[in-house]
Amino acid sequence: MVRKIFNFFIYLLFFIAVLIYFAPKIGLYYLAEQQIKPFGVIISQEEIKDNGFALSLQNANISLKGVDTANIGYTDLKLLVLYNSLNIQKIELSSMADSFAPLNIDSITITHSIINPLFITGEAKGGFGEGTLNIDILKRVVTIKLIPSKNMKQKYKSTLRNLKKNSDGEYIYEKNL
Repeated sequence: MVRKIFNFFIYLLFFIAVLIYFAPKIGLYYLAEQQIKPFGVIISQEEIKDNGFALSLQNANISLKGVDTANIGYTDLKLLVLYNSLNIQKIELSSMADSFAPLNIDSITITHSIINPLFITGEAKGGFGEGTLNIDILKRVVTIKLIPSKNMKQKYKSTLRNLKKNSDGEYIYEKNL
């Protein structure tokens, strides 16, 4: 009996792995791109590659309502059902953002796991310093904690004034969705 249950789980994991590997990830990407288009978000000039268990984009330009807002060097999306992650590297923001934040972001990693399904977490590093992201799906609350760099503290004081500062020296932004 134990052997039958073990075999069932092995076959189930194999089926899920094959399903993920052969899923039309590029087609799903284009579908997602069409879904965000009504919000004014356009992703262009990207090079798309299906890596089996992941989808990668290189050199993507992001436009928001007709205005170029960012260039993204590399993006890696892994949708593994039990663990999903989005890794974005080498982000260069438009010069319009220079008045309130540094223009370079080294990396952003966003993850969602079945171990904690009601939360989406993330980390970011760049010219602004280091930050963490927590999204509570049930309460619909986004919380960002920022540990600013020296550059951020010196040149972008007005941006930091709009955030709450806690006793640890972190700056917190919280928004209900």
